[in-house]
Amino acid sequence: MLSASSRRFNITTRGRSISRFNITMCKKHKGKQDKPKPWDEDPNIDHWKIEKFDPSRNESGMREVSSFSTLFPQYLEKYMQEAWPMVKNALKEYRVSCELNLVEGSMMVSTSRKTKDPYIIMKATDLIKILSRSIPAPQAIKILNDEMQCDVIKIGNLMRSKERFVKRRERLLGPNLSTLKAIEILTGCYILVQVLLLI
Repeated sequence: MLSASSRRFNITTRGRSISRFNITMCKKHKGKQDKPKPWDEDPNIDHWKIEKFDPSRNESGMREVSSFSTLFPQYLEKYMQEAWPMVKNALKEYRVSCELNLVEGSMMVSTSRKTKDPYIIMKATDLIKILSRSIPAPQAIKILNDEMQCDVIKIGNLMRSKERFVKRRERLLGPNLSTLKAIEILTGCYILVQVLLLI
């Protein structure tokens, strides 16, 4: 609960008062919710630990079916056909169905009534998104783990000059991809610089 106390101020120039205004200052009252909780100071509790999802928390499964789809480029068509059984098996563990449509060039993931983890559809969406950007399937499947995150950083529009952009991208890759490997080792991340779409 907040209590307000107001003060009045006058601004004067050369002896004349030009404006008057009130400033309201708020002071917070301490209530029951502000008392320290026993788990706040417990040294045995790791507040940063990400707990693995337990299927027993959601016995009944999902009430609604959610689905997401994304398109992939034509040059990935053959690779998608080869890698799709691996992707399908990985998603089957989480009871998420997936569909590869080679006519439209699209991938779709959807939950079912048996899906337990409510957040797995977001992870599956990330999976098809990074697969469509040429990430190898064994690396892409790792995103389904709770500890893993992914991000797509678009660097194509950072430079006006195409020649300067190509030079900077080459500097990021380094000779024989040495700079990129060094960044991967330092950050502990898998990094892919997509070259085909940027030329």
